[in-house]
Amino acid sequence: MALIPFIWGHLLKSIPEVTEQNKIVYPLLVTDCSCPGARVGILAETGWLAYRNKSGETGATLFQAVKEVLNESGLSLSQLAGLAYCEGPGSTLGIRINAMALRTWISLEKQPPSLFSFKSLEAAVCLIRETESNEEAVAVFSDFRKESWNVCFSDQVGQFSPIEIIDLADVASLQQDQYFVQQRIHSPGQPPHSRLINYDLEPLATSAQFIQLLEPREQPTVFQTSTTTFKKWVPERHR
Repeated sequence: MALIPFIWGHLLKSIPEVTEQNKIVYPLLVTDCSCPGARVGILAETGWLAYRNKSGETGATLFQAVKEVLNESGLSLSQLAGLAYCEGPGSTLGIRINAMALRTWISLEKQPPSLFSFKSLEAAVCLIRETESNEEAVAVFSDFRKESWNVCFSDQVGQFSPIEIIDLADVASLQQDQYFVQQRIHSPGQPPHSRLINYDLEPLATSAQFIQLLEPREQPTVFQTSTTTFKKWVPERHR
């Protein structure tokens, strides 16, 4: 199901305000494995203390990047006040590896750090605002299946639509500026008139809009726009 332009305004959500319940704490370890590789940084109120955007297999690059930013910042896991991670949409394997790592790090601490999550396509909107000075309505896509994509709409005042799935037939009628984030090595392809962007969190170090995306979590979660279903196998005799 896809959002049709001009009638989705009532579904838009504002960027959440920072309250006492979801107040961001620093230093904050930020991890994002929604795209191939890993984007990892330690964030202070003034910006990144250290940051890495590493390519390669997520199971290796995530832990290497975390080690490097901890060493560069002079911090240990125990000294982190909070953990922030991308819950999706994106590479299912990468996001699950990230969630597994977070559960392990949290379990090692007597006083677990605060936990926050954000969504990749909403972060991509923030990236577009920061790097392209684009304050128009935008549609940001990412890989789903052939001729269908995950999509997030954002209007001029920073409101987001719920992330969902859109088909090629509905893409043709969109009026927004269109961008694409490749989240799979073997991508099915981007929408016809979209621009490929380099997904990177480094420009968002001092973005108030990005910080306001962070939502408190009790445990690491995985965001998906659809539920994977499997057909039950029924054993039969070969005749």
